[in-house]
Amino acid sequence: MNGRVFETGCSIMKKLAVTALALAMLMAGCSSEPVATVGDIEIGKGEFNFYLSSIKDEMSDTELQTEEDWQNKEIEGKKAIDVAKEQAMDNAVVNALYIEVAEAAGLVLTQEEEDYVTTTKDRFVASYGSESAYKKFLKENKISDDFIDMMCRSTVYYQKIGSEVTKDLVIEETDKKAFFEEHSTEFDSEIWKAKHILISTKDAETDQPRTAEEIAAAKSLAEELLARAKNGEDFDALMKEYSEDPGLETSPDGYVFGRGEMVPEFENATVSAGIGEIAFCESDFGYHIIMRMPLGYDDVQDTIENRLVADLIDEQVMAWVEEFGIVVTKNEKLLSEIK
Repeated sequence: MNGRVFETGCSIMKKLAVTALALAMLMAGCSSEPVATVGDIEIGKGEFNFYLSSIKDEMSDTELQTEEDWQNKEIEGKKAIDVAKEQAMDNAVVNALYIEVAEAAGLVLTQEEEDYVTTTKDRFVASYGSESAYKKFLKENKISDDFIDMMCRSTVYYQKIGSEVTKDLVIEETDKKAFFEEHSTEFDSEIWKAKHILISTKDAETDQPRTAEEIAAAKSLAEELLARAKNGEDFDALMKEYSEDPGLETSPDGYVFGRGEMVPEFENATVSAGIGEIAFCESDFGYHIIMRMPLGYDDVQDTIENRLVADLIDEQVMAWVEEFGIVVTKNEKLLSEIK
C-alpha cells in the first residue's frame, strides 16, 4: 500500500465510479455496458472474460479441452460454458462485494494492510517480467491497472472481514466433527490421501538419473511389487521393506494433499483410483505403487475449520449486503452473448 489510509463514504464511491468509467473506456471495440454492477462497482466485459478464462484454466485438466467441448458438453444438465460463466460471475461479484460491504461497515485498512495491497500488486506486475509486458497483458485482456488493484484490495478486505467475524469466535470440536460427518464425501473431490512405495530412478546422494540398467531393474521391481500389492499382500509391509521415499519416516500413514501439491503423475493416479485401490505411475522421482486411503477426521481438521469460517464470512457479507442495501444487478442479455 502507498501510505494512505483508505477513505470511506461518498468520496470513495465517486472514485469507484471513476474507476468503472475508466475500465469501460479501456475496452475498445467492446460494449460500454457493464456485465454486472455491484453497488457502485461495475464489472466490464473485459473483466468478466478475465474471470471466465481463469475458471476455464482451472478446469483445463478435465475433458473440456476445446471451445467445442465448452459449448456442447454438459455438467449436471447444463452446458459447460454456462456453468463456467456462473462461476465466473460468482467470483466477480463476490470480489466486488468484499470491498463494498467492508466500506459500508466502516472497516478501514491499516497502514500494514495498505502496504500488503501494494506488495501483492507489485508481485503480480513483476511476474510479467517488465512493465511493458504487464501493460501488454492488460491491453490484450481489455482490463485496467485499477482492476488488478481492485482484486488485490478485495483479498485484503476479505481478510479484514474475516478478522472481524472471528475475533470472538470459538469453533467447538463437536461442531467440526458434525461438519465432517455431514460433508465427508465432499472432501474427496478436493483432498486426497495416499500411501505409496517409491522405487527411485535417481541416485539418492547426487539426485542424478541412475544408469539405464539400474532404471530397468527399478521398473522390473516396481512391476513385481505392483502385482504383489494387487494380489493382496500387506501393503504396509511392502512399503516398509522396499520404498525409497525419504518422507516415509515422517509420513508413515500416507500423504494428505490438495490440487497441485504433488507431482501431476502422482496426483492423477491417486484421483483416478477408488478408496483402497492400487494405482501405478512413473514420475521424475521414479515408479510409484500407490494405495489410495480414506480421509479421516484428523486429516481434514484444518480444512473443516477454514470451511466453517468461510461460511460465517459469507453469512456476514450477505447480512451487510441487506443491511446497507447494496444492489447487485446482472446484464443477462450481455451475458448471453459471451461465449
